Amino acid sequence: MTTRPTFDPELAPVVEAARQSFPPLSAETLPMAREVSLAEAGALDLTAGGAVRVEERQVPGPEGAPDLTVLILSPVDDSRPKPGMYHIHGGGMVMGDRRLGLQMLLPYVAEGAAVVVSAEYRMGAARFEGQ
Repeated sequence: MTTRPTFDPELAPVVEAARQSFPPLSAETLPMAREVSLAEAGALDLTAGGAVRVEERQVPGPEGAPDLTVLILSPVDDSRPKPGMYHIHGGGMVMGDRRLGLQMLLPYVAEGAAVVVSAEYRMGAARFEGQ
């Protein structure tokens, strides 16, 4: 029995390219992967050259838990009601932050087509006091 998911055979070249581009995650490679993903996300111009307003807000967490930081991206010159998109970054709950992957959504916000909210969340493999 295999643990690999099945996929369309036409995707085999894409899957192989991804395997070669990204080393498998392990206890040894995870710190570097985290560092690279945070550096890439941090270098992103979330304002899209001034077309996007960027706000960070704190949302109360459950009792006894820390507050949650959310990033809100909205068009600078367009206050009309518009659809909202809730973005959850693709870091597999082991890397990344609320900025990871937003480059795909910035054009929608800059063009006035949507507002995006992206939430920070606790990393699953991280160790915290009390664990």
